[in-house]
Amino acid sequence: MGLLYLASILEKKGHCVKIIDMEAMGLTKSHIKIIIKKENPFFVGITATTPVIKRALELCAIVKETNKDIKTILGGPHPTYLPRETITEEMVDIVVCGEGEITLCEVINSLLNNPDGMAQVKGIYFKKNGQIVFTGEREPIYDLDILPFPAHHLINMNAYRHPLARSKRVASVLTSRGCPSRCTFCSRGFFSHVYRRRSVRNVIEEIRGLITKYNIEEIHFIDDTFTLNRAHVEEICHEIINQGWHLKWATPNGVHVNTLDYTLIELMKRAGCYSLSFGVESGNQETLDYIKKGQNLEKVKQVFDICHKIGIETVAFIIIGFPNESHRHIDKTLNFLKEIKADVADIHMLIPLPGTELYDELNANGYIVERDWSKYVFHNLPVYRTAYFLPQGLFNEYKRVYRAYHMNPEYIFSRLIHIRSWQQVKNNFNGLMTLLTMRN
Repeated sequence: MGLLYLASILEKKGHCVKIIDMEAMGLTKSHIKIIIKKENPFFVGITATTPVIKRALELCAIVKETNKDIKTILGGPHPTYLPRETITEEMVDIVVCGEGEITLCEVINSLLNNPDGMAQVKGIYFKKNGQIVFTGEREPIYDLDILPFPAHHLINMNAYRHPLARSKRVASVLTSRGCPSRCTFCSRGFFSHVYRRRSVRNVIEEIRGLITKYNIEEIHFIDDTFTLNRAHVEEICHEIINQGWHLKWATPNGVHVNTLDYTLIELMKRAGCYSLSFGVESGNQETLDYIKKGQNLEKVKQVFDICHKIGIETVAFIIIGFPNESHRHIDKTLNFLKEIKADVADIHMLIPLPGTELYDELNANGYIVERDWSKYVFHNLPVYRTAYFLPQGLFNEYKRVYRAYHMNPEYIFSRLIHIRSWQQVKNNFNGLMTLLTMRN
C-alpha cells in the first residue's frame, strides 16, 4: 500500500512509474538486475522494514552496479528509525523519513530541476560533499484527502490475498493514519502519533472504484486505529449499508477494545464485518500497564463475549517474551487466551524493533544479543534475553503456549465446526503443519 500511494502521487505529478513487488511477482535479485538494465530508471525507491533492510541494501547495490548514476532512495520504518545508519551505506543516496508522498515528490523535483535545492526538502537525509545532511522534520500530512487513491492499476491484483480472507477478490483500504497510543513495543509512530482521518466521502469513493474496476468482494481496513473515532466508523458503516454493496470486511491490523461496545459492533456486523483483530498482547494486567497498552483484561473479556454473541470472528494478537514476565506470567496469558476463546490466536515472540521504547530498554540493559536485522522476525529464536530467560528459554515458552492453545480439543472442535470454505480448510491445514514442523 505504501508503494501504491507513492506511485499514485508521482503519476499525478506527471512521472512515469513502475512498481516491482519481488515477493508477489516471485522475482530474484537476478531478475531485478535485468529489469533495471531494461528500464534504466532515473531513480529506484525501496521501502524497508527492519527484517528486510539487508535485502534492501543489496538491491541498492545491484542498482549501482548496473548504473551508478541511478539515484537510490530508501524509505519505510527501518530507515525512518535508523536514518543515519542507513544513509552511511555507500549505495544509498537519500533516506526519506516517515510519510513519503509529499517528500518524495519534492525530492524528485529537486533532483530533476534544482539539485542544489535538496536541503530545502524537509524530512530527508542525503549526502553532500561527503557529509551527511539532515533537512529537519517534516510535519505529517493533515489532509489525507489530497492524496490520490492507491495506484492499483500498476500491480496484478490477483497476486494479493490475506490468508484469513473469505473472498477471492480482496483489497486493502486505509481510512486514517497515526496512532495516539504509546505502546512500548510498537513502531506505529512511523505514521506519527497524530491521528488523522480521511473524509467518509473519500473512503466510499475509493471502495466504489475497487468494486467497479476490480470486482472487489472484500475489504480489509488496515488502519492502525480504525475504530478510534466512533462517528467516523458509524458513518462508513451506514454508507456501506446504504450503497447495498454486501461487502465482507475485516480489520486485520487490529482495533482497540476500549473503542467498542455492543451497539457499534452490531452495526459493524450489519455493514459486513465478519472479523475483528485485537491486540490482547498479554493476560497479565501488570504487563499491559508495563507496556502502556491502556486497556484492562475485563474490557477484553467483555468485547470478546459481545463478538461471540453477535457472530464476529475474533483474532487475538498475543506476544510472548515481555521483559517483565516470568514462567508464571506466561501461564496466565495462556489461561486468559483460553478463557476469552479467541477464534484465531496469532501468537508471536516479541521483536524488539529499533525505534521502540522496549528496544531502548533492552539495549540499555545489555540484553540485545543479536545485531543482524534479518533475524528480527516472527517464529524465530529471540534476538534478546531477559532477567528471567535466555533466548532459548524464551523460545521454548513461545512454543509451549503456541502448542498448548492450538492443540486444545475445545479449540480444534471450534475450528472444525466453523469451516465454511476450501480456503479455511487450507488455512487450518497450514496451521497444523506449523505445529508439526515447529523446531524444538
